[in-house]
Amino acid sequence: MTLWDLVRLALRRWPVLVVGAVVTLGLAYATTLDDGVYFSRTQVVFLAPSSQAYPNALRTTSEDLIITAGVVAKAVAGPGKVTKYASPDATLVGEGVRDGWSVRLPDTGGQWATHFAEQVLYVEVVAATPEEVADRQNAIVARIATELSRLQRDAGVAPVNRISVTVAPESTVVHQVQGSRARSVGMTGVLGVCATFAVMVLLEARSRRPGRAPDTESDTAQATAPDTEPARAA
Repeated sequence: MTLWDLVRLALRRWPVLVVGAVVTLGLAYATTLDDGVYFSRTQVVFLAPSSQAYPNALRTTSEDLIITAGVVAKAVAGPGKVTKYASPDATLVGEGVRDGWSVRLPDTGGQWATHFAEQVLYVEVVAATPEEVADRQNAIVARIATELSRLQRDAGVAPVNRISVTVAPESTVVHQVQGSRARSVGMTGVLGVCATFAVMVLLEARSRRPGRAPDTESDTAQATAPDTEPARAA
């Protein structure tokens, strides 16, 4: 089908063209109304108790700290299965989540292996407003500290030997994540045009099937025209 054939088809099926244009413009306008979402990621670092041998708690790394962080993460996030990704840098927004939160122990082993190297929990929050993001993040961090304290208290750990937590960064940093409006409008327009012409081509093909009533005046005239020329006088 050539370009001229498409033009003639659009003229014959102009009601479909008008409806398709109106629907496409409405959808394109709707895509511009989305203000995106707000996202934050913070790290809750588990600190070993300070001692003369290890005065800097931030530099102390041990398997016990990593295991404790994982236990606390399960207590806060629940026993559900954690989705594994090729990189720990994958975010909730990248997963398509527009409202939710997660607490994860970063797995640096890749997609097919498991390796936990840091006593750090990633706390991520996605919400519609920055105030809601900040409130959720503060509540989750407070719950992590509470669960850690309960875990050590139930285990009978002396206060001087207890693990503590700190947040990095200390202040909540909220980012607005928003798509490109120009791209969304352009893609909506392309899809709308393709869908409109696809409907017109489908209707045209159905109207040309044998045994169906003609849909246009030209088809009616062609259907009622005589098959043979009138006989001429000798």
